Amino acid sequence: MKRFFAVLLIISIIGTVPPFVRQIHRRMVGVKPQVYLAQRNMEYYYKREVRTIVQQLARELNQPPVNASIHKETGQVIPHQNGLYLDIDGTVDLVMRAGARTKLEPILIEIVPEILADELESLTAVLGDFSTPLMGDAGRVTNIRLSLAAINNTLVLPGEVFSFNEVVGERTSEKGYKPAPIIIGESVAPGVGGGICQVSTTLYNAVNRSGLETVERRIHSISPSYIQHGMDATVAWPHTDYKFRNNKDFPIIVKGEIQGWRVRVWIVGRE
Repeated sequence: MKRFFAVLLIISIIGTVPPFVRQIHRRMVGVKPQVYLAQRNMEYYYKREVRTIVQQLARELNQPPVNASIHKETGQVIPHQNGLYLDIDGTVDLVMRAGARTKLEPILIEIVPEILADELESLTAVLGDFSTPLMGDAGRVTNIRLSLAAINNTLVLPGEVFSFNEVVGERTSEKGYKPAPIIIGESVAPGVGGGICQVSTTLYNAVNRSGLETVERRIHSISPSYIQHGMDATVAWPHTDYKFRNNKDFPIIVKGEIQGWRVRVWIVGRE
């Protein structure tokens, strides 16, 4: 009998196994009869074949976790979604150790995302609030309204840097931006997107009042009409930006809108 097993071992190693011997070998070292994994019959499969099947199941069943987020238009919290991860090694071992006539399910591990809905729903405290007077023609007001909508309800995670240019994007007529006065050097000239520096300026002052860290800011070459010179933050696509870092240990939300005849930006977080 020992000699028979030795022959089987040698044959399996060199790979020239007659079909009937292979069947015997499968019954000896493979999965037990009538073992099912997710309704699939696994009997007599070798371990490497079981792993291939389980890896295919993982591709079908794995789901990445989805963080909670903020709806860009409504500001409502979009709930998080837990992910699923199929434990390939654990499931393979489960199948190989299973007794005959066993029905199994793959081992699925639930993954909780980093940002949960409860955490975002707790962000209700106004950390900093600032407003500037709305002025200018219809085109300028349109530009202010569009850039405010772009930054409104933006979630900034701890340690993350907010870039005005990245969030608002290039100001083009295709996006609805209008020609309006822009400060260029020591003069004022019309340009598409004129007026949005009032939004970046209002944001800067709200950030400053929130105790957040400004990491990039430039002021205008001449004083703007809506704020004292030196309290402003100019932006121009793509080379001049306003950036701040969330130096808190919790996420913050940037809010911005026109309220009456004021341009208002405020930062929401936790006390």
